[in-house]
Amino acid sequence: MDRKLLNRDFLLMLQGELVSGLGDILYSVAIGYWVYDVTGSSALMGILSSISMFVTMFLAPFSGGIVDKANRKAIIVGMDVLRGVLMLGVGALALTSRLSVPVVAAAALLAALCSTLFGPAVSTVMIDIIPHDDMVRGQSIHSGATTALSLVGKAVSGALVAFLGVPVIIVLNGVSYLISALTEAFIHIPKTVHQGETVTVGGLFRDFGTALKAIAADPFLRICVPSSLAINLLAAGSVAMMLPFVLEKGYDVEFYGVLMSVDTAASLACVFLLGIIRFSPRTRFFLLGAGFMLGGAFSIGAYLVAGRGLMCLLLFLGGFGCTLGNSVLNASMVLAIPEGNRGGILGLLQSGAVGGMALSTLAYGFLCDVFPVYLVFTVGVLLSAVPMGYLCFSRCTRQFILEN
Repeated sequence: MDRKLLNRDFLLMLQGELVSGLGDILYSVAIGYWVYDVTGSSALMGILSSISMFVTMFLAPFSGGIVDKANRKAIIVGMDVLRGVLMLGVGALALTSRLSVPVVAAAALLAALCSTLFGPAVSTVMIDIIPHDDMVRGQSIHSGATTALSLVGKAVSGALVAFLGVPVIIVLNGVSYLISALTEAFIHIPKTVHQGETVTVGGLFRDFGTALKAIAADPFLRICVPSSLAINLLAAGSVAMMLPFVLEKGYDVEFYGVLMSVDTAASLACVFLLGIIRFSPRTRFFLLGAGFMLGGAFSIGAYLVAGRGLMCLLLFLGGFGCTLGNSVLNASMVLAIPEGNRGGILGLLQSGAVGGMALSTLAYGFLCDVFPVYLVFTVGVLLSAVPMGYLCFSRCTRQFILEN
């Protein structure tokens, strides 16, 4: 690919994601606080948090096939416009005190339907606009910029929810989507190999079958997909249940924002490091295993300690390690995907990953109503070490990373 890493299209896409991403961060904190404050149930909070994940799990394999054949710019801009209008509607209900749990659930469902097309479209575009020989740095810069904004958003989210109130935060999220859509309209997105082909139900199922065959035929992807599903299933639920964890520890929603910003700061530090240093394949393989294993160990420590300072330190180290492992794994994985069916395969991979997160969030929600939250978190991470070790130290994983 004869282009610079920081090209115009890359920067425009990044700018659009930053604006809408900030709105999403504030909205997720605000709506999570609203649901927990109104219902007081971790289980219901887990159910509502998992709605969008289940939609993605079932539809992402087919939406990827649509993305391979459709105009990706129209999808990216259109989905942001639709989500912006949706959030403005939810915000209007909240401002007039008519917001209810069923409305929140319906909004999550509709937003998830938009995201199932938006996600694969953005993922395939990023692969096209980042030079392939600089994929790790490109994805790290992209992650670093979004993570930096996430750090700021999470750091002030608790205070903003308390100061502005949930309704205003929801409206701001809607506005952010519309601004993002305006920015994305100026991106030059190349056509895909199959763009313009007719989309049919039978064709989507054939694309789904082709994606399955492509994953089964590749030794690296054949290990990566089920392992990622298992890891997410066992450990990802802690993300959605972090607010009940903080409240159970005796802290307030403001400390929840601080704690989440610490985790985000760890991710930012990691992707900044990966963005400026080009590691050799052998070093990347070492970082994959060390990052995941040490990240899990430090995260468990954060769940078990009581002091704020020590909890923040351990969570920082845990977040740094997990981001390190994920960054190396994701950059390697996209290089293994053939171009002809890229959207379908990415959709299938997203389905597996998000499916594990959805089931994990649902399970964590019910378990945290019965057992102490810190205990559920700890056991989940310990169990996830089994598929994590298999993925990180497999001979096929090592061979692929060393060769790419």
